[in-house]
Amino acid sequence: MSQSLFVEPFLPFVRGVINFDLKRGETFSYPMHHHPDIAQLLLITEGSGSFLIDGKIYKAGPRTMLVYDTGVWHEELSDASEPFKAISISFNAFQLTDLAPGTFIKPGASPIIELGDRYDEALSLSRIILRLAEDPYVPAGLSIRYYVAILLIELAKLVHNGFIKETSTSTDRTVAAIKQYIHNHYMDAITLDQLSKASFFSPGYTCRVFSQSEGISPIQYLVGYRMEVAKHYLRTERDPVYRIAELVGYQSETHFKNVFKKTIGLPPHKYRKMHRLEG
Repeated sequence: MSQSLFVEPFLPFVRGVINFDLKRGETFSYPMHHHPDIAQLLLITEGSGSFLIDGKIYKAGPRTMLVYDTGVWHEELSDASEPFKAISISFNAFQLTDLAPGTFIKPGASPIIELGDRYDEALSLSRIILRLAEDPYVPAGLSIRYYVAILLIELAKLVHNGFIKETSTSTDRTVAAIKQYIHNHYMDAITLDQLSKASFFSPGYTCRVFSQSEGISPIQYLVGYRMEVAKHYLRTERDPVYRIAELVGYQSETHFKNVFKKTIGLPPHKYRKMHRLEG
């Protein structure tokens, strides 16, 4: 298992969470300023702008995360010709190995993170953090710190070139959780969102980890498992095909027959005839 890039104990304090939702003609504009004792993440979900960070101008648009390290001077200005949406998260009390306390970006590296296929995961975590911060009924302090820690770890995987790797053990646990959920709920109308909740990761990340491990998507695994259960019923039970379809999660007998034939190579009634167990 790789050593964590973060100095332990690692559970940052969250100092503010703000949702920006500006219409066309409105401007996200903050003059030159700095935060002497906090760092800030700014996830842009829509729109774009120019950002002066530590003396250098950057252009940033959707699906990017801006990182303002503690004490870094910066100026922000969105393009008012289009809507601008972003989530800001301010925090402190963290340190990465070989970097100063409150510093996430290495000297000379860009503070603009192109999230790529990690965008959905970052957005999901940021929205959870925002929801916890806005809910007066949730004792959110510790919960928010936990989710911000997860977000920072995921960003570190991108920024610090794999110092923190997804270990085989954690991947195995994720895949096992997905399979277990499918084995227990295959008869229900399972979606990728439900599977992601079972693995505690975003739908995109859940699908990617499972596919890399198993060679097929979680939904393909679900279909395959349903067909295995259907084969068992066809061999051992006398229920009509429409009832077996219902038992394995299909409301349409026709749909079930088509999927079964495509997956197994035979229609259900022919499979039953060839493999029926005498008892």
